[in-house]
Amino acid sequence: MLHMSKLLLMGSLLFFSVSELAQAQGILLRGVGAVGDSMAGTSIATPLAAGETIYANPAAIAGLQECEIGFDLGVIMPHSTVTSDIPGHQMFSQGTANSQAGQIPAPTMSMVYRDCPHSRWTYGLAIAGVGGAAALYPSSGSPLTNPILKGEARASNVQIFEIMPTVSYKVTDRLALGFSPVIGLASLQINPMPFGLPATTPMQNYGTRYTWGGGFNIGAYYDFKNNWKAGFTFKSPVWTNAMQFTGTQAGQAVDTELAIDLPLILGWGVSYSGFRNTIIGVDIRYMDYVHTKGFREIMDGSGTVIGLGWDSVTAVSVGVERKIFDRLRVRAGYCYNTNPISSESQYANVASPLFMQHVLGLGCTVTLPKSVDAHLAWTHAFQSEKSGYDPSGMIKVTNTSYADTLLAGVSKRF
Repeated sequence: MLHMSKLLLMGSLLFFSVSELAQAQGILLRGVGAVGDSMAGTSIATPLAAGETIYANPAAIAGLQECEIGFDLGVIMPHSTVTSDIPGHQMFSQGTANSQAGQIPAPTMSMVYRDCPHSRWTYGLAIAGVGGAAALYPSSGSPLTNPILKGEARASNVQIFEIMPTVSYKVTDRLALGFSPVIGLASLQINPMPFGLPATTPMQNYGTRYTWGGGFNIGAYYDFKNNWKAGFTFKSPVWTNAMQFTGTQAGQAVDTELAIDLPLILGWGVSYSGFRNTIIGVDIRYMDYVHTKGFREIMDGSGTVIGLGWDSVTAVSVGVERKIFDRLRVRAGYCYNTNPISSESQYANVASPLFMQHVLGLGCTVTLPKSVDAHLAWTHAFQSEKSGYDPSGMIKVTNTSYADTLLAGVSKRF
């Protein structure tokens, strides 16, 4: 019979990884806003909307033809199941739990402004939800039917926002450089909460609060004046204050903390507009999770849970926009990213839906009177499945996950 402490260990380690981070590159969303998501996040050298361009490459706002203010709201609909059993043990039967997290909101507010059409300076501001997760697994009844959940309800919620004031300066008619300080705001709720504690004794009935962080994003945008454009961006880690938690552990009051940052990101992009009424863009991004606090290790030498043990992620996206009529533009995008979960850390992430690697985006923009644009988008992260075992090789866990997102936005050009 499997010792209960081993069940508790795996439940503690695995629960954070069953959070549904929909259509994300690790913990970060691929794009922000309806226009960006419909292009699968392709925007480093393809500036089409204020919010997405500020988020992807602060220099590229110089490529926007007009000033703009916009508001977007996305509704992410993740779908995830976790199945576990102990092969060869007759008293344990296979059980499946469906997450009931519901919908996750992803808002974006943005503005780009320049004094006159020929000004070398362009200014921007974006406030966006750039990452998020939610999971809610109801009580599964007997621990014998789904040993990874131990018969208990589980819940988690992660929210990450960024505030990005931005400035871009045209050094020449072809080259623009941009800078954006990044102010981060994040909250993490998990119950039971394993981080900062021994794996066998997670915290119950705890409280926490939002934590602040900071970083910066610098970029370059180059117009070759022959329908080709190129972009580069360097986004520093977003360094955060350690998250503070207070609650009970084995019936005793306890305080703990979790040190976790957002990763350094390198991005390259090109776009081509030589085909009539058509823009094609390609982006490559590298996210350095392997050197980021909270992601690089699972446990320290004392057996305290301190992270997820992820590999870094490389993502490639392609997006196309085509003007059908004067008042209608349509877009499509596709993104592929590598899996951050290595074989060595699979035991701590076997139930994680963060391995979704293929995403399709579709969208359109309708131009209304008085230079108002209405945007719609839909994205689909294709279903993926992962299986693995705990360190003892006894508990087999399989997770299946896919996600859809609906986005709508409105912007005013002036």
